[in-house]
Amino acid sequence: MNARPAPLCRRALLQYAIGAAGGVAICCAPPISAVAAPKISKKAVAYQDHPDGEKQCVKCAQFQPPDACKMVEGPISPQGSCRIFVPVPQS
Repeated sequence: MNARPAPLCRRALLQYAIGAAGGVAICCAPPISAVAAPKISKKAVAYQDHPDGEKQCVKCAQFQPPDACKMVEGPISPQGSCRIFVPVPQS
């Protein structure tokens, strides 16, 4: 008794080809680079170079030392403030 493997049918061959093509496409695709969000103008966020009560850039989660912000364009004062102030979470 010789057991011969069943011949490959068109449907199975097509499924293997599509699977292989998808795998090659995923492996060979260039990595997706992160795109930085555009920054907002100082005027749009009502930035001022002095504190507004307890609101100070240095106490904001968006502040980047020594004088930058993740959301506002241009240099800022650590003692400044604006209307998109987000307090640093207390642990």
